Amino acid sequence: MTVVAAAPPGVELLRCPACHGRLEGTEGLACRGCGRSYPVVAGIPRLLDETAPGVAEKAREAEGWVAIARDQGWYEPDDEVDAALPYLARDLGWDDLTWKANEHSFDLLLGLLEPGMRVLEVGAAKCWGARHVIEAGCTYVGTDILADPNIGLGRGAFYEREVGPFLRVQADGESLPFENGAFDVTYCVATLHHALDLGRMIEEMARVTTRGGSVAALNEGTRAVYRSGEAPGQAEERAYGINEHVHTVYAYLWAFARAGLVVRRIEQADGYEE
Repeated sequence: MTVVAAAPPGVELLRCPACHGRLEGTEGLACRGCGRSYPVVAGIPRLLDETAPGVAEKAREAEGWVAIARDQGWYEPDDEVDAALPYLARDLGWDDLTWKANEHSFDLLLGLLEPGMRVLEVGAAKCWGARHVIEAGCTYVGTDILADPNIGLGRGAFYEREVGPFLRVQADGESLPFENGAFDVTYCVATLHHALDLGRMIEEMARVTTRGGSVAALNEGTRAVYRSGEAPGQAEERAYGINEHVHTVYAYLWAFARAGLVVRRIEQADGYEE
């Protein structure tokens, strides 16, 4: 008997990140348009355009995340923590403002979802969002430049054991490898401020979202107008080669408007309880 593993939902939406041509193949992917080829490693299509601007900086950032995780002691997987993400305050009692903000903003995202929607997460890291999105009856696709088995896309296998296979793609948020209008909802969590080109990333998120769909940026740090973008709290990450920026609310609004998006809601990331 021959057993053929079914491809994860969403594979048909993949396109070449360089020319947006259709891809074909199984063990490796080849573009029918420009002829470029892309490997599939451990079930994860590696769809990085090596000719895109900022490739070297983003490669250093991927290495930097692994290095800082090892040095700070959070590289090794923790099943209890990963199973609770992002609800570490609610379920594990963490007193952490960042994760409280992630909880609140992610709840707002879940309120946008309806069964049958196709949802893309840009900067998905471990893909902890997959469980919640799939349980809402939606198709989930996760992308990140980091495919590491512990803190990147490879860790998505942990969530697949609970909700079944889903598509994980190594990709750059500034050159997303998907067809136009492929998703009903495209979102990111604390990711836009890592973009080398903020406008370009938002344009790409808008391009792959269907007309009438939603693009959501959750828990992004901001600064006041005329305040310096050099945030002392980001110095350590920068030393590891991680791309860090702090934008004003108006910079985000301008980037969304340039991408043809109408902003429907702006909210403090951790709500207004205090």
